[in-house]
Amino acid sequence: MACGYGRAVSDDVNTAQVLSTNIFDSAAEAIEAIAAADVLGLGVKVSNRLVPDEESDDTLVEEWVVEILTSVPTVDEE
Repeated sequence: MACGYGRAVSDDVNTAQVLSTNIFDSAAEAIEAIAAADVLGLGVKVSNRLVPDEESDDTLVEEWVVEILTSVPTVDEE
């Protein structure tokens, strides 16, 4: 079960299929993808993570993962 903003999204309730997974270097780029999905009526799942910097072994950089879904995920209120 994934969780965000205190509300759980049940994997059983959510029937949306992943259309694509996109990785962005900045939150601003991720927000553009989210806005485009909204215009098209698609759902999204967003996460961020730290990954090793390609230019330095000692540094981590943040990247944003935006999954575009066939529909907006439903929320399990339990």
